[in-house]
Amino acid sequence: MNGVSILKDASEIVHYNNPNIPLYLKDRWLSSYTNMEALCHWHEDIEYMKALKGHMIYYVNGEKLTIHENDALIVNTRQMHYGFSDDKTDCYFACIVFRLHLLCTNPELTEKYIHPIAEHPDLPYIRLHAANPAEAAIIQLFDAACEDCRKGSAGYELMVISRLTAAWVELYRLLSPGLLSYSSVIEDDLSIQRNMISYIYQNYAQKLSLNDIAAAGSICRSKCCRIFKKYLNKTPIDFLNAYRLEVSMRLLTDTAMSITEIALSCGFQSPSYYAELFQHHKGCTPSHYRTRQAKGYL
Repeated sequence: MNGVSILKDASEIVHYNNPNIPLYLKDRWLSSYTNMEALCHWHEDIEYMKALKGHMIYYVNGEKLTIHENDALIVNTRQMHYGFSDDKTDCYFACIVFRLHLLCTNPELTEKYIHPIAEHPDLPYIRLHAANPAEAAIIQLFDAACEDCRKGSAGYELMVISRLTAAWVELYRLLSPGLLSYSSVIEDDLSIQRNMISYIYQNYAQKLSLNDIAAAGSICRSKCCRIFKKYLNKTPIDFLNAYRLEVSMRLLTDTAMSITEIALSCGFQSPSYYAELFQHHKGCTPSHYRTRQAKGYL
C-alpha cells in the first residue's frame, strides 16, 4: 500500500506527506488493493475516511460498517481495522491520517478535549452521516482539510491543522454528553487476535498450520477460527495467504527474484499453488502482474 508499511506486530507505519508533520492524505480507488481489500492493521494515528464515489465496508474490531457515498468514518487510535468491498463494486475514497499532538500540545487542553475521545474505551470509531447537520458540519471541515492538502498552497499546513482542530472541537461538542459514561470491560478476544496476527506477520515465510496460529493466541483451533471470523470475517489460513500474496506483490514489483524464489520466500510450498492463488485473487498470473507494474499499470 502506498504511504504505509505494516510492521510485524500488525501496526502500521504511516509515511507522512512531510516526515516532519504527522499528517497523511490519500485519494484512492478501492480496486487498487488486492481483491478490493486492504490488510488488517492498527496505528497510533486518527484515521478519517470519506466515501467520495460508491460505498465500502469497514471492519473495526470485528464490527462490519457500511460507509455510504458522502458519509464518513473516524477510526480511533490503536483500533484493528481495514476497508473492503463486499459486492465487488468500486469505491473512490479520501483518507486523512494524523497524530493527535498535531492539534494540541498544551497538557491541560489535551487532557480536557483530546483524551476524552481518543482514550474512550467505548469509542473505537465515530460514524458521520451527511444527512445529519451536526455531523455534516464535521465532514465539511475534514473535507476542507483534505482539499488544502491536495492544493498544497503556501501555508496549507497551518490551514489543515486549523481545520482539523475545528473539526475536533465540533466532534467534542457532539459527543460530550456521553463521554463520562463508558464501560471498563476489556475485550480479551481482541488482544488474542492481535497476537495471532502479529505471529502471522512475523512467521509468514515459514510453514504454518492452524495449530501454530492458534498456539500463538494460547487457544484451541476452534476458538482461533471463531475469533478470525469475528474480527476479520476470514479463516486463519485465508488471512495468512492474503498477507503472503501482499508480500509477494511487493517482491514482484521491487525485486528481480524469480517467481519460484518469491513463492518459496513467502511461505508457499509450491510455486504452482502460488500461481493458482495469485490468479484467483488478482485475475492474472504473477508474471503478468510484474509486467503490468513495470509498465506503470495498476
